[in-house]
Amino acid sequence: MSARELPVYVLLASLCVGRVAHAQTNAANGAATSAPSTAASAKSPALAPITALPLTLSLGDSKLDPEVVRRAIELELKRPVAVQKVQTAAEGLPEAPRPSLLVVVHADHTASVAYRAENGVTRTRSIGLPQDSARSAEVIALLSGNLARDEAAELLASLAARSNSANAPPQDTPSAEAPSNPPGATATNEPPKAAAPAPTPAKSVATKKTAPTFDGDLLTTPYPAFDLTLLPPLSLIRNSERHVINAELGLVYSHVGELYGVGFNVLVLHTERTVRGLSFASLYNQTDRGTDGVSASGVLNRAGSVQGFAFGGVGNFQADLKGGALAGVVSRTRDGRGVEVAGILSIARDFSGLQLAGVTNVARELSGAQLGVVNVAGDVHGVQIGVVNVAKHVDGGAIGLVSIADNGRIQPVLWASTFMPLNAAVKFTVGLLYSELGGSYRPSDHTYAAELGFGAHLPLGTFFIEPGAHYMEQRDTSRSFSYERLGDVHYRVAAGLDLHAVSPFLGAAIVERVEHAADVGDSHPVSFEGFAGAAFF
Repeated sequence: MSARELPVYVLLASLCVGRVAHAQTNAANGAATSAPSTAASAKSPALAPITALPLTLSLGDSKLDPEVVRRAIELELKRPVAVQKVQTAAEGLPEAPRPSLLVVVHADHTASVAYRAENGVTRTRSIGLPQDSARSAEVIALLSGNLARDEAAELLASLAARSNSANAPPQDTPSAEAPSNPPGATATNEPPKAAAPAPTPAKSVATKKTAPTFDGDLLTTPYPAFDLTLLPPLSLIRNSERHVINAELGLVYSHVGELYGVGFNVLVLHTERTVRGLSFASLYNQTDRGTDGVSASGVLNRAGSVQGFAFGGVGNFQADLKGGALAGVVSRTRDGRGVEVAGILSIARDFSGLQLAGVTNVARELSGAQLGVVNVAGDVHGVQIGVVNVAKHVDGGAIGLVSIADNGRIQPVLWASTFMPLNAAVKFTVGLLYSELGGSYRPSDHTYAAELGFGAHLPLGTFFIEPGAHYMEQRDTSRSFSYERLGDVHYRVAAGLDLHAVSPFLGAAIVERVEHAADVGDSHPVSFEGFAGAAFF
């Protein structure tokens, strides 16, 4: 049983006790009046059939089945119930007919039930729902029955009062005729004694109490509320989940309604609603609704929404983020705006800002940048920077050894240059950026080179221009791999013609030598290069 579902079971127990007491009271009253009513039943007309109670449902995004909810309420009320309307938002009870019932399921997994009586009075109560849909329907049915029975009890009490007043004999009023005396009795002039008043039915011992719900107004104090907690209910403030706490200090488990200030627990801290300030737990910190400030945990941090900063030593999970989120291993955000950083994995549905992960970033829609070893996204409005970049559609660009997108291109490239005569590479173009991975060979001195390049791809109709920077590392095949090494950076500008099947190009470059072996020297630290070739497909 989770801590969130505990209030539901408290409500169920309270409602069941109320139902038993209500049934026992009705049974006792029915036994006392069963004989007269049986005798009179033969003369009384047949009762009118019970009409179906109109039910309006507003289930929102929940997975509740309207028919399951209707059937559960019908079984609880023991009368027909008909669904009058199923709506997507709370529009209120219909004006007619009366009585009627409205059930609204909110986005925060709570439900409100409103019962409108014949006289137009409406009662409303709310309760948190369990995660299981079947149990949620049972809770809604019990709450509906509780409201309807409250109304029925008042109606029965009113009818009983009217019946007692109508059947009571007149007080201190002489009869029109003198009563006849039985034979042998002595006539007297004493007036007849008034009949004793009918005894007032004893009130039921069982008093109906409203079960505590966790969706009403929280209790506040005119002074700062400070709470020390070992483990509920061992705390300074009783039922701290019903209070607004300004300072919470706990050892094992703290459960507060709202936190406006600072909260700390050595192990677990649970806030029912909102944190405005700082909350921290070394093991697990959970805020059901939102954090306006800082929410942190040494191991696992969870929040409904965050406006500020969230931290989890191992995991960090929030529904919505406006600010920053940091996790040692994994961070997950449903909708975010700001910065999300994770040691291994960063996951978001819709994110605007920077996603940074030591290994992998994943997003359904990204507006901003992803920076990681592997970046995966649906729609990208910005840039992906990593070793491997994968996206469905990129409106921007991707920089990496391998970049793949539905609107991108993967092309083999062949070219010759004055620097290295034979060159081949694979070119990845996504949006306005390209990356290139290839190799070169010079037969005259048996020199080979590996090349990695990045640049921009600027289309101008059929033509294109590509400025970029390529790093080339040279080695001599006649010597050991670690002996001789030359490193050069090629600052290139190329122009070409995009003919789809083939894209010929030519260009020029400035070559700067940035690394060389001791016996090579740097007699030519800067040189010029001309090149021409073609990209295919």
